[in-house]
Amino acid sequence: MATRKKGAEASREAVNASKSSTRKKTPKTASRTTPTAKSAEGSSPAARTPARASGGGNIRIRMYRIGFGDFFLLTVPGKSGPAHILIDCGVHAANIGTIDDCIKNMKEETNDRLALVILTHYHADHMSGFASNYDDFAQFEVGAVWITNRLDPHNSGASKFMAQLNSVAQQLKMQLAARADSAGEEAHHKVENALGVSANGGSNAKALKLLQSGFKNKPPVYYYQGGDTPTLPDELEGMITAEILGPSPKDSGGEFAASDNKTEQYLAALGDSGVPEATEIEPFDRRKWLATASDYPASTFNEFDTGLIGRRAKAKGGGASKLERALKAMQPDALAAAADKLDGTLNNQSLVVLFTCNGKKLLFVGDAQWGNWAYWLYGKAVTGADPGITDRAKEILGSIDFYKVGHHGSTNATPIPAVGAMNEDCAAMCSTATGAYGSPAKKTEVPRTALMDALEKRTGNRLVRSDWVAAGDAKPDEQAREELSSLPSGFTPGENEELYIDYKL
Repeated sequence: MATRKKGAEASREAVNASKSSTRKKTPKTASRTTPTAKSAEGSSPAARTPARASGGGNIRIRMYRIGFGDFFLLTVPGKSGPAHILIDCGVHAANIGTIDDCIKNMKEETNDRLALVILTHYHADHMSGFASNYDDFAQFEVGAVWITNRLDPHNSGASKFMAQLNSVAQQLKMQLAARADSAGEEAHHKVENALGVSANGGSNAKALKLLQSGFKNKPPVYYYQGGDTPTLPDELEGMITAEILGPSPKDSGGEFAASDNKTEQYLAALGDSGVPEATEIEPFDRRKWLATASDYPASTFNEFDTGLIGRRAKAKGGGASKLERALKAMQPDALAAAADKLDGTLNNQSLVVLFTCNGKKLLFVGDAQWGNWAYWLYGKAVTGADPGITDRAKEILGSIDFYKVGHHGSTNATPIPAVGAMNEDCAAMCSTATGAYGSPAKKTEVPRTALMDALEKRTGNRLVRSDWVAAGDAKPDEQAREELSSLPSGFTPGENEELYIDYKL
C-alpha cells in the first residue's frame, strides 16, 4: 500500500522553493463536412445506450511523463477487443525531451489505431506532440476526433475570436522577449504555450491541422461544448458512454468566466487595435501631467535618499530616482496581466468529459478553471459565498472512480467544493512538473501544495504524479517520491519504473 512520509508538506515546500528558483466504411473529411454536436433527441443510440457490462479490471489509464503537459491513453473494452482513447498529447514548459519515446510507446501499444482522439483545448502543453510527431500520427487510423467547439472553423464567431487571440499572443511575445524578470519570463512562457512555440518543433496550428485532416483515414471531427450529446465511434458504441460537461455554451454570454464578455472584449480589442507598448499602466496623460524631479525642490526627496538613512549622513541626491523606481514597482504589469487573461481564456475552453464504462466513472477536465467548473457545478455564475453545488454535480463527483487532476495541479483549477464532493474511493493522476510555474512564496507554485494535500487526503493517498517515475534523463521527482513512497494498489510503473504509470480498474 502507499505510504506517505512524515514531513512531506514541509519538504514539498522546500523542494518547490529550490526548483522554482532554477527552472474511424471511411467518412468524408471533417474539414468539408465537420459534423456538429447532436441534441439528445437526435443523437446516435450509442450516446444514450448504457454501456455493456463486462469483466472488471479491463480499464486502464496510462499517464506518460513528458514534463509539464498532458498525455493520457485510456484503454477500454471495444467491440473487437481493447480500444484506445487518446486525451491530449503535448508538453511545453519543463520539457524533458521524452515525448517522442512516449509517442512511439503508444504506437506500439495501439498498433496505430485509436478509437477516439480528444483535444481539450488550444495549448501547446496539450497538443504539441501532434505537431512534433505529425508524420507518426499521420499513420494512425482513428474512429473519431472530439475538439472543444471554440476551435470550430465553421463557426465564424469562434474563428474570429481565435484569430484575435493569436494576434494578441504574437504581439505579447515580441514585447516580452526582452524581459529578464521572473514575471516577464513566466508571462512569455504562457504566450508561447498559446502559440505552440516549443523546442521539439511545430506549432499549435500545425497540431490542429493534424487533428482536423491529417490522420490516415480522415475520421469525422466533432466540436463540442457542455450539454452536447457526443457521437461515439462505432468501436465504442454500447461499450462506453460519455457526457460533455464543459466548456460552458457559447450562448451563455457573460454569465460564466469561460465565456466572460469582459475578458473576451478585452482580448478581442487588443487583437484588433494592438497591445500597448508600455509594460506598465500609465494612469495619467503624459502630455498633460508630465513632471520631472527638477520641478520640485531637492529636499522633497530627502526621505528617499539613501545618503540620509544614517544619522548626520549627507544627501546623495538619489531620492528622486529611488522614488521613481518604487512607484514603477507598484504599478500593475499590463503585459503580464494580458498574458494571464490569454492563458485563462484558453484553459476555460477545455472540453470536460465524463466517461462511464463497466459501471466505472472517469472524469477528465483538461485545464478547466473556475468559469468552466462553475457552469456544471452550479449552473450559474458564482461570486462570494459558496451557494452549494447542484445535486447533479454532487452525483457526478460522488460517484467518480478516477479523476484526472485539472491544470497540472494548479491553484486555479479543481475548486475546493469539488474536492470535498469527490468519492473518497476514487483515484487520481496528475501530470505535472515541479517548478515550471509559480512561486511557493506567493502560494502560486504548480503543483499547488495545499491542493495536492487536499486531494491526497480525499483519495486516501491514491493521487499519483507523472514525475514519480523516471523518464529519459529525468530522475523521479524528489517531491513526488516524498509525497508517496510507493505506488498505491492498482498503479504500476512502466518497465524499469520509467516513462509512464498505468492505473487499472
